[in-house]
Amino acid sequence: MSTAMNQPPPPDQPSGSTGSQGMNQGLQVLSYLIAGIGVYGFLGWLGDHFLGTGFLLPLGIVVGAALGIYVVIKRFSAEPGTGAGAGPDRTTTKTRGRV
Repeated sequence: MSTAMNQPPPPDQPSGSTGSQGMNQGLQVLSYLIAGIGVYGFLGWLGDHFLGTGFLLPLGIVVGAALGIYVVIKRFSAEPGTGAGAGPDRTTTKTRGRV
């Protein structure tokens, strides 16, 4: 049996997903911003279409961008160890004596 399979990767190559963690976070930030602008922009366009106004689309785009930025700050400014995946999930843990 070869011992090459049990050796760690060389130090100049990232192991696993640690090398792409920054790229994943960047894509998450971009997707939050695009989704906020897209969803609220669409709702603004829908409101303009049915109400016959002309100000809800730009308002929806601005509100969507602001909410996207808020979600990014809220999600990525959490202290390490308190974010997603840290500790037990409070929604699934059972509490004794309480309903």
